[in-house]
Amino acid sequence: MGTHLRAGQRLTASLLTAQSAQSEDTTSRTTTSTSYGNASGGAFSASVVVPASGWVMVEMRATQRNSTTNNTITSWNASGSTSGTVYTANDIAALIVNGTQNQAIDLSYRLASLVPGETLTVTMQHKVNAASTGTYDYRQIILVGMP
Repeated sequence: MGTHLRAGQRLTASLLTAQSAQSEDTTSRTTTSTSYGNASGGAFSASVVVPASGWVMVEMRATQRNSTTNNTITSWNASGSTSGTVYTANDIAALIVNGTQNQAIDLSYRLASLVPGETLTVTMQHKVNAASTGTYDYRQIILVGMP
């Protein structure tokens, strides 16, 4: 993959270098919500400057379980400082664990067609599928700007 510049685009150092970011949360968090939102403790996110290619690789990792036989679900929202919402939490691109046993799982997703030079912020979102408590013992977000 090479650097992809657009006609008339202003060159800056941040566009020519690929940045990465990582956030890690080792504190146990919970949710009882059946709609996507933050787990206990508030928002958990990471940010990176979008490179000239307009591509960022998003990787999420979580160790999660449920208080019953229901599902504990983790997805994410992405927002650009210029473009606003570019990705919304959904069950299709989610980490889903059924039952009371802790499971460690991860997901990678490439966001494309982002605005070069803007700051992209990815925030984990959590929910359960029915009345229960979802517990998240470990969470990690890794963002890599793709040159």
